[in-house]
Amino acid sequence: MAGRDTFQLRFAAVAASAAVLIFLVSSQVAEASRMMNLCSHTAYPSLCQPLVKGITNPRRATHKTIQALEAKTKLALAEAARYKSGNQEITTCYETLTDAIYNLGNARKSIRKRNVMAMNTFLTAAVSDYGVCVEGFIDKRQVNTVQNAAVDLRKIGSNCLTLSTLIR
Repeated sequence: MAGRDTFQLRFAAVAASAAVLIFLVSSQVAEASRMMNLCSHTAYPSLCQPLVKGITNPRRATHKTIQALEAKTKLALAEAARYKSGNQEITTCYETLTDAIYNLGNARKSIRKRNVMAMNTFLTAAVSDYGVCVEGFIDKRQVNTVQNAAVDLRKIGSNCLTLSTLIR
């Protein structure tokens, strides 16, 4: 009888250890899957992944993407400033990029205050600003560095807006 009880005890210990191991492995897999899933929800995952690498929290991912978008918008604004005289589309783009920086700054402040509705409003406005910039170039059939930057900014802004919808 003692042998049978020992066997049952060992079996229970092995089963419990296996259950704990499975739980730990599955939680790590779920965490990795969640990280990959953040960008899989976006329209442009290849632009999303480098910005949120290693981040699994949607709020942090959105915040980091807003910061990156702000920095990239400032670079595009500097590029537009170089060419705005004599080109109405670049002048319009310069103005809308200035508005986008304002909107992104407010979106960043809103996320810190945990005001998701305001953040989404400001992100939507920024994406709209990029769209106005891009449309002006399309209408005049211009292709230049400012237009190319605005296209990428609109895509990243769209991703950022999608990430913001994952915040709970």
